[in-house]
Amino acid sequence: MSDDDFEIVRGGGNIFAAFGDPDAETKLMKAKLAAEIIGVLDDRKISVREAERITGVVAADISRVRNADLAKFTLDRLLRILHRLAPAIEVNMTFSTRKTSDQQALAY
Repeated sequence: MSDDDFEIVRGGGNIFAAFGDPDAETKLMKAKLAAEIIGVLDDRKISVREAERITGVVAADISRVRNADLAKFTLDRLLRILHRLAPAIEVNMTFSTRKTSDQQALAY
């Protein structure tokens, strides 16, 4: 197989957006929160049953987070789970302004 058989494409940082998902930003935020939750569980060697006791979230839902099955979770629920597991973790969000159609028209 030669190098001509591959194309390297640099992504924009959001795999969901790369595939045209209309909920890309939300899904990326959920994935990042789930990764933090999984990291806390792994670092502290917390079992699913222990996480259930700490968070008040049923073990099946903790397993869903571990398996990145996040469709049934809202952002606020994932934040609550993370906060109950690790209250000292600080979550920061940065927003940038979107260009309105009027601003986009003026930019051209």
